[in-house]
Parts: sequence; structure tokens; C-alpha cells
Amino acid sequence: MSSRTSELESPKASGDAIEATVVQDVDEFEHVGDRTATWHDAKTTTLLEPRRSLPFYGIVLVEPAVPVEIKGCQVETGNGDRSTRGRFYVKRSAHEQLLEAAGMYLFVVYLPRPGLPQIARAIVPATIVDELLAGRWYDVGGERSESEVAKLAWSHVIDPAGVDPAVTVGDRP
Repeated sequence: MSSRTSELESPKASGDAIEATVVQDVDEFEHVGDRTATWHDAKTTTLLEPRRSLPFYGIVLVEPAVPVEIKGCQVETGNGDRSTRGRFYVKRSAHEQLLEAAGMYLFVVYLPRPGLPQIARAIVPATIVDELLAGRWYDVGGERSESEVAKLAWSHVIDPAGVDPAVTVGDRP
């Protein structure tokens, strides 16, 4: 890969790096390339159960062969002259396919520095995310691959009280 500076400047490159790290870290995941499906990044190969580094919200386990869309966002991002919590960017068409397939989202909150340290993760069913996205969809102009998207602050999914930027996911007790 290129220098981390350029990757940090590109949300796509950061997302690809987060996806690769998560698929490598979670033994129950198998990568799904864009040539196979553009609406999810991985699928479970065996039963997936929650653990401290991978908490589940709204479910107790994930069965084999379930599609998983991995979404990452920075812990904070610039918003004019101040900062705000980072947001997950969801494409409507991909979300609809994940819903239809009874898929899951794996949300990752990371720090915008070399190595993209992950400070929070959460597995959430697409059906719950669908409820969280209600009323947030908007049209995207221009020549983009998607026409309708939504943004969701990570704090709508993960309790900020449990997130410590000084503790990475792998170092959780």
C-alpha cells in the first residue's frame, strides 16, 4: 500500500484497510470481493459468537453463510469550525440487499492515524440498522454509483460511555 498519510486522506482507502484488518482478525469471516458482491464485504464461515472485542447488539449469535457489511468511521471528524462524532455512510441499494439477505453490519470506530487503531466494534442486524436509518435517506447528485444514501453517527449504534480512545479493540480487558 501507499503511505499511511495518503490512505488517511481517502475514506475509500481507510475503509478498505479496516475491512482487511477485520476479516483477518475475525476467524469466522471470509472476504467477499466486489466481483462477487458489492453490497457486503464478508460472510460468516462458521458460527460467530460475541466476545469483548466484537460485541453484538440485538442478537446472540450469527449463523454460517450470513453476509456482513463492514462500515468504518473516524471517532471524530471536522464539521466546519468544530468537530463532531464520525458517521457511517450507507448506500440505500446495498442496504436493501443486505436487508433482503438477513445480513449484518459490523460497525468499526477508528482513530485517524497510522494503522487506523480500532477503538470500538459492534455487530448489528440490518433490520435494526434499517430502523435507525428511517428518515435519514437523501438523494446524491452527480455521477455517483449510488443515488440515495444515509449517514449515521456511530453514537447511534455504540454507547459512547463504553468507548475510550486510549484503548484499542484488541487491548480490551
